[in-house]
Parts: sequence; structure tokens; C-alpha cells
Amino acid sequence: MLFPELVGPHDADGHYAFTVKYEAEGDTELAKHGDAAVVTINLCLGGTWEGSELRFFESGGSGMYQLPKGNESAGAGDVVFRSGMALIHRGQHQHQAQELLSGQRVNMVIWLHSKDGVVRIAPYAAEEQMTVAQRWRTHRFDL
Repeated sequence: MLFPELVGPHDADGHYAFTVKYEAEGDTELAKHGDAAVVTINLCLGGTWEGSELRFFESGGSGMYQLPKGNESAGAGDVVFRSGMALIHRGQHQHQAQELLSGQRVNMVIWLHSKDGVVRIAPYAAEEQMTVAQRWRTHRFDL
């Protein structure tokens, strides 16, 4: 529902989840990239750290949304994680984990994509996009 131009009836039927740990003895940053996903959910599980902001770059017409409060000290396009904070963004939006200065930060990342890992990149035309009502009728959640 957040990205109707990229997520159609079956564009979020599959997912892949993993954790990433930034620490001095391991990974301290991640180069600029786009994810293998139509939508990415990035949840900060916790830790105590300095640095390690997530930087978003201008991304070919995908636009930037207002960043969460608490990011006033970060650079333009930077997100400062807090424990328990979730960030949802277009998977192909170019981003980069800045250098960890100290401590440790752990995140869980979930990539949403179509069945068999297919990721839609070209946007749907306005007349092909699903409304909120259509989205909820298409996907029923059986408990």
C-alpha cells in the first residue's frame, strides 16, 4: 500500500529475512547498493553504538520521504537508527550503511519480492496500480 507504483497483486508474495551485525571485529559499514527486493523492512534490534547511519541517495525519480524525528544531526538523506525502530523503503532505492565508530548494532532485514524472488523495477502505470481496497481484497490472511 505504501508503494502502489511498484507493488501489484503478487509483487510481495515472497520474502527473505536475515540479520546483520555491525561491530569493530566484523562488518563496520556497507557500500552503496540497492536491495534484491521490491520493498525492504529494516528493523533495528538493538545494541550500543556510535555512527552507522543509513544513508539514502537521490534515486532516479523514486523521491525522498520525510525522515524520522531525531535525525536533525545527521546529513541530508541519513537515518539515525534507534533500538526498536523500523524503516520501510523501496528495495531498489540506493542506500549505504555509514561507518560504525564504536560499539555494536544488530538489524533484522526483510526483503519482499514476488514468488521465486522476482523483483519489479519498472513502475506500474497509474491505471494499473491497486487501491487500498483492492489490496486487502486480493490478499486474505488466514489465521
